[in-house]
Amino acid sequence: MKKVKEIWGLMVLKIKSMPIKKQLVLGVILLLIIIGAVWLGPKVFKPAPKQVYDVAIMVRSQHNSNPKEELANSLRAGDVLLTQNEGHKWSKTESVSYLILKMNLNEKQRAKLTAPEERELKKKELSEEQRQRMEEEEKRAKEEDRDYEPEPQMLTLRARRYYIDLAKQFPEFKALDLLDGQPFQNQVYDWSIVSKKPRVK
Repeated sequence: MKKVKEIWGLMVLKIKSMPIKKQLVLGVILLLIIIGAVWLGPKVFKPAPKQVYDVAIMVRSQHNSNPKEELANSLRAGDVLLTQNEGHKWSKTESVSYLILKMNLNEKQRAKLTAPEERELKKKELSEEQRQRMEEEEKRAKEEDRDYEPEPQMLTLRARRYYIDLAKQFPEFKALDLLDGQPFQNQVYDWSIVSKKPRVK
Protein backbone atom coordinates (compact mmCIF):
# COMPACT_ATOMS: atom_id res chain seq x y z
CA MET A 1 0.00 0.00 0.00
CA LYS A 2 2.86 2.37 0.86
CA LYS A 3 4.49 1.65 -2.52
CA VAL A 4 1.22 2.45 -4.35
CA LYS A 5 0.97 5.81 -2.51
CA GLU A 6 4.55 6.65 -3.47
CA ILE A 7 3.91 5.84 -7.16
CA TRP A 8 0.66 7.84 -7.10
CA GLY A 9 2.48 10.81 -5.50
CA LEU A 10 5.20 10.70 -8.21
CA MET A 11 2.55 10.59 -10.96
CA VAL A 12 0.73 13.60 -9.50
CA LEU A 13 4.03 15.56 -9.29
CA LYS A 14 4.87 14.62 -12.89
CA ILE A 15 1.45 15.79 -14.11
CA LYS A 16 1.69 19.06 -12.15
CA SER A 17 5.08 19.78 -13.72
CA MET A 18 3.61 19.49 -17.26
CA PRO A 19 2.50 22.56 -19.22
CA ILE A 20 -1.21 23.42 -18.84
CA LYS A 21 -2.00 22.30 -22.44
CA LYS A 22 -0.56 18.84 -21.80
CA GLN A 23 -2.46 18.59 -18.51
CA LEU A 24 -5.72 19.42 -20.34
CA VAL A 25 -5.03 16.85 -23.08
CA LEU A 26 -4.22 14.22 -20.45
CA GLY A 27 -7.42 15.13 -18.55
CA VAL A 28 -9.53 14.75 -21.71
CA ILE A 29 -7.91 11.36 -22.48
CA LEU A 30 -8.56 10.12 -18.93
CA LEU A 31 -12.16 11.36 -19.13
CA LEU A 32 -12.69 9.51 -22.43
CA ILE A 33 -11.22 6.32 -20.91
CA ILE A 34 -13.58 6.59 -17.91
CA ILE A 35 -16.61 7.24 -20.15
CA GLY A 36 -15.61 4.31 -22.38
CA ALA A 37 -15.24 2.00 -19.36
CA VAL A 38 -18.64 3.04 -17.96
CA TRP A 39 -20.33 2.60 -21.35
CA LEU A 40 -18.57 -0.62 -22.44
CA GLY A 41 -18.30 -2.27 -19.00
CA PRO A 42 -21.87 -3.63 -18.83
CA LYS A 43 -21.64 -4.82 -22.46
CA VAL A 44 -18.30 -6.63 -21.99
CA PHE A 45 -18.96 -7.98 -18.50
CA LYS A 46 -22.70 -8.63 -18.80
CA PRO A 47 -23.93 -11.56 -16.72
CA ALA A 48 -24.58 -14.86 -18.46
CA PRO A 49 -28.19 -15.17 -19.67
CA LYS A 50 -30.50 -17.13 -17.42
CA GLN A 51 -33.62 -19.17 -17.96
CA VAL A 52 -36.01 -21.15 -15.83
CA TYR A 53 -35.46 -24.92 -15.62
CA ASP A 54 -37.33 -27.75 -13.94
CA VAL A 55 -34.86 -29.40 -11.55
CA ALA A 56 -35.45 -32.93 -10.20
CA ILE A 57 -33.94 -33.42 -6.74
CA MET A 58 -33.38 -36.66 -4.86
CA VAL A 59 -35.47 -36.87 -1.68
CA ARG A 60 -33.99 -40.21 -0.57
CA SER A 61 -30.34 -41.32 -0.61
CA GLN A 62 -29.18 -44.25 -2.71
CA HIS A 63 -27.10 -46.87 -0.90
CA ASN A 64 -24.25 -49.18 -1.85
CA SER A 65 -22.56 -51.76 0.40
CA ASN A 66 -19.11 -50.53 -0.73
CA PRO A 67 -18.45 -47.12 0.94
CA LYS A 68 -16.14 -45.88 -1.87
CA GLU A 69 -18.59 -46.99 -4.55
CA GLU A 70 -21.42 -45.33 -2.64
CA LEU A 71 -19.60 -41.99 -2.52
CA ALA A 72 -18.65 -42.09 -6.21
CA ASN A 73 -21.85 -43.52 -7.68
CA SER A 74 -24.76 -43.04 -5.29
CA LEU A 75 -26.84 -39.88 -5.23
CA ARG A 76 -27.77 -38.47 -1.83
CA ALA A 77 -30.91 -36.66 -0.70
CA GLY A 78 -30.60 -33.09 -1.99
CA ASP A 79 -28.51 -34.05 -5.04
CA VAL A 80 -29.90 -32.99 -8.41
CA LEU A 81 -30.73 -35.97 -10.59
CA LEU A 82 -31.30 -33.96 -13.78
CA THR A 83 -32.53 -30.65 -15.18
CA GLN A 84 -35.09 -30.11 -17.93
CA ASN A 85 -36.48 -27.07 -19.70
CA GLU A 86 -39.37 -25.43 -17.88
CA GLY A 87 -42.69 -27.12 -18.55
CA HIS A 88 -41.20 -30.60 -19.05
CA LYS A 89 -43.84 -33.34 -18.74
CA TRP A 90 -42.75 -35.45 -15.78
CA SER A 91 -44.16 -38.95 -15.40
CA LYS A 92 -46.34 -39.85 -12.41
CA THR A 93 -43.48 -41.97 -11.02
CA GLU A 94 -41.01 -39.06 -11.33
CA SER A 95 -43.51 -36.66 -9.74
CA VAL A 96 -43.87 -38.79 -6.60
CA SER A 97 -40.18 -39.78 -6.45
CA TYR A 98 -38.34 -36.44 -6.82
CA LEU A 99 -38.82 -32.91 -5.56
CA ILE A 100 -39.18 -30.80 -8.71
CA LEU A 101 -38.31 -27.12 -8.36
CA LYS A 102 -38.32 -24.28 -10.87
CA MET A 103 -34.89 -22.62 -10.87
CA ASN A 104 -33.62 -19.55 -12.71
CA LEU A 105 -30.06 -20.47 -13.75
CA ASN A 106 -27.40 -19.67 -16.31
CA GLU A 107 -25.89 -22.52 -18.34
CA LYS A 108 -22.81 -22.79 -16.10
CA GLN A 109 -24.93 -23.10 -12.96
CA ARG A 110 -27.16 -25.67 -14.64
CA ALA A 111 -24.10 -27.80 -15.54
CA LYS A 112 -22.71 -27.55 -11.99
CA LEU A 113 -25.90 -29.02 -10.51
CA THR A 114 -25.27 -32.42 -12.11
CA ALA A 115 -21.45 -32.36 -12.19
CA PRO A 116 -19.55 -34.93 -10.13
CA GLU A 117 -16.55 -34.10 -7.98
CA GLU A 118 -13.51 -35.44 -9.84
CA ARG A 119 -9.75 -35.39 -9.78
CA GLU A 120 -7.18 -36.15 -12.45
CA LEU A 121 -5.49 -39.51 -12.17
CA LYS A 122 -1.71 -39.52 -11.87
CA LYS A 123 0.14 -41.60 -14.47
CA LYS A 124 1.03 -44.28 -11.89
CA GLU A 125 -2.68 -44.65 -11.04
CA LEU A 126 -3.68 -45.44 -14.63
CA SER A 127 -4.53 -48.98 -15.60
CA GLU A 128 -2.14 -50.93 -17.82
CA GLU A 129 -4.60 -50.58 -20.69
CA GLN A 130 -4.86 -46.77 -20.25
CA ARG A 131 -1.05 -46.39 -20.13
CA GLN A 132 -0.63 -48.55 -23.22
CA ARG A 133 -3.24 -46.52 -25.12
CA MET A 134 -1.48 -43.26 -24.19
CA GLU A 135 1.90 -44.61 -25.29
CA GLU A 136 0.44 -45.74 -28.63
CA GLU A 137 -1.15 -42.32 -29.18
CA GLU A 138 2.13 -40.57 -28.31
CA LYS A 139 4.07 -42.83 -30.72
CA ARG A 140 1.54 -42.19 -33.50
CA ALA A 141 1.77 -38.42 -32.90
CA LYS A 142 5.59 -38.53 -33.20
CA GLU A 143 5.35 -40.49 -36.45
CA GLU A 144 2.89 -37.94 -37.83
CA ASP A 145 5.07 -35.06 -36.54
CA ARG A 146 2.33 -33.48 -34.46
CA ASP A 147 2.02 -32.40 -30.85
CA TYR A 148 0.45 -34.83 -28.42
CA GLU A 149 -1.35 -33.76 -25.28
CA PRO A 150 -2.91 -36.76 -23.51
CA GLU A 151 -6.56 -36.46 -22.53
CA PRO A 152 -6.69 -36.21 -18.73
CA GLN A 153 -8.13 -39.34 -17.12
CA MET A 154 -10.53 -38.44 -14.35
CA LEU A 155 -11.54 -40.31 -11.22
CA THR A 156 -15.02 -39.65 -9.81
CA LEU A 157 -14.75 -38.99 -6.07
CA ARG A 158 -18.39 -38.15 -5.45
CA ALA A 159 -21.51 -38.33 -7.64
CA ARG A 160 -22.35 -34.61 -7.15
CA ARG A 161 -20.24 -31.61 -6.10
CA TYR A 162 -23.24 -29.39 -5.30
CA TYR A 163 -26.54 -30.10 -3.54
CA ILE A 164 -29.62 -28.46 -2.12
CA ASP A 165 -29.80 -28.82 1.64
CA LEU A 166 -33.46 -29.84 1.91
CA ALA A 167 -33.55 -29.70 5.73
CA LYS A 168 -32.22 -26.11 5.68
CA GLN A 169 -34.08 -24.76 2.64
CA PHE A 170 -37.37 -26.62 3.10
CA PRO A 171 -37.54 -27.61 6.80
CA GLU A 172 -41.25 -28.55 6.67
CA PHE A 173 -40.89 -30.76 3.59
CA LYS A 174 -41.12 -34.56 3.91
CA ALA A 175 -40.65 -37.07 1.06
CA LEU A 176 -44.19 -38.40 1.59
CA ASP A 177 -45.58 -34.90 0.78
CA LEU A 178 -44.95 -35.73 -2.89
CA LEU A 179 -47.89 -38.15 -2.83
CA ASP A 180 -50.13 -35.06 -2.62
CA GLY A 181 -48.35 -33.28 -5.49
CA GLN A 182 -45.32 -31.05 -5.94
CA PRO A 183 -45.37 -28.52 -3.06
CA PHE A 184 -43.27 -25.62 -4.43
CA GLN A 185 -44.44 -25.17 -8.04
CA ASN A 186 -45.60 -21.57 -7.54
CA GLN A 187 -42.12 -20.26 -6.78
CA VAL A 188 -38.94 -19.82 -8.85
CA TYR A 189 -35.67 -20.31 -6.96
CA ASP A 190 -32.14 -19.26 -7.88
CA TRP A 191 -28.56 -20.36 -7.18
CA SER A 192 -28.75 -19.04 -3.59
CA ILE A 193 -30.40 -22.29 -2.42
CA VAL A 194 -27.46 -24.38 -3.69
CA SER A 195 -24.59 -25.44 -1.42
CA LYS A 196 -21.12 -26.78 -2.23
CA LYS A 197 -20.13 -30.00 -0.49
CA PRO A 198 -16.83 -30.11 1.42
CA ARG A 199 -14.03 -31.68 -0.64
CA VAL A 200 -13.52 -35.43 -0.47
CA LYS A 201 -10.19 -36.18 1.24
